[in-house]
Amino acid sequence: MALVDIVYIHSAEPSGKEIRRTSIKAMEEYMDHLVFEMKLAGVGTSFVSKHEDGAKNDVIVNGKTVAQILDGLEIRKPEVDSEDRPVKVISIERAPDDWNTDIIEDIPDLLMKNALSKAFAEADSLRIKEML
Repeated sequence: MALVDIVYIHSAEPSGKEIRRTSIKAMEEYMDHLVFEMKLAGVGTSFVSKHEDGAKNDVIVNGKTVAQILDGLEIRKPEVDSEDRPVKVISIERAPDDWNTDIIEDIPDLLMKNALSKAFAEADSLRIKEML
């Protein structure tokens, strides 16, 4: 089974207006929840939150930052509310592409899940190649 190793590196509380996760604790809880969901789905996952003095807060997945994983990845935006629909498809507080890329704690759920999915797919692909 492919393993997804996630490390949340932090040195200071996130600062900024209207960020999605306003503290290290909130980000850790968010990541714990994602790891729990992945484990329920049968994905081998490990998560470590690590304090490093002077380091930029970031999430590393299988040795790559989330930004590196998302680079070049085409992500389709979900269908959002519109006036002419009788039923809401998805309700989004802020658009997925509306995030401060300098603050990892502000990453939208959609992008984080895409990064984790891509990391898992790459790890699984490598595992299969090694078996052949």
